[in-house]
Amino acid sequence: MKRLFLLLAAVGGFALCSLAQSMIVHEANSETTVYNVSGVDSVTFSSASLLPEGAAGSTSIEVPGTWCSLGTSITWYNDNVSYAGGAFTRGYQDRVMEKLHFKKLLNTGVNAGTLSSAYNSLVRADYYTIEHGINDWGHCIKVGSFEDDYIGQKDKNTFAYEYRRLIDRIFKVNKNAKVVLCTPRKAYGFGGYLPEHCYDPQVASDGTKIYLKEYADLIRQIAEYEGLPVADWFAECGGQNDLAAQSIDVALHPNDIGYQRMANVLIQALQKVLIK
Repeated sequence: MKRLFLLLAAVGGFALCSLAQSMIVHEANSETTVYNVSGVDSVTFSSASLLPEGAAGSTSIEVPGTWCSLGTSITWYNDNVSYAGGAFTRGYQDRVMEKLHFKKLLNTGVNAGTLSSAYNSLVRADYYTIEHGINDWGHCIKVGSFEDDYIGQKDKNTFAYEYRRLIDRIFKVNKNAKVVLCTPRKAYGFGGYLPEHCYDPQVASDGTKIYLKEYADLIRQIAEYEGLPVADWFAECGGQNDLAAQSIDVALHPNDIGYQRMANVLIQALQKVLIK
């Protein structure tokens, strides 16, 4: 009696009944195979085959491409952990790389950088992530209008205009780039740099009230317009009640718990654009 070994990664589905005369196996990218049930005494499934191709014996996926990580000090810290004095061990990028192992990581985060700093930090890559908004809020940079400033490029002194400029440059550098947008992680305090609560406004010199949520909303609009996935850190990585417990300070830069939550959300977004 022959034994039949079926790898779950290859099986799209199967029909088997003790009263049936045959077993039909539908394999991905293959013709349907019919087995005579009387000739099969056992079926063995291999759980290892559930792992992605190229990741045998591991839960990581090898990604044959370069990742350019654009952002603020929250991004910059991944390669500069020593400056935190032991307050955390790894940034979000190294945590992502444990699951999605890109051929190379290019961390171009700028300490204290606003979105405009990303334009000059950009290098050629296959994948891009953009982590900005928190310092723009800290500096009271106008959010701007999606229609007027992202689409119409009218007011050059807005976050919306700078985002359009950055997106255009990414696709000029690599027309086939895969891009994930990240909403800013909530923050507050930090020695008066930010408001007392993450939902309070920053007040510009002309009296204009600017909310962090406005940057997140704009980024979501841009992502929908451009057909890009979003790592929604604003919505999923802490709020007023628990943000301090996820930060090394009150409450701007993440600790290990905060960075891991960010990585978990980003992994899900990056998986949507992985080149198969």
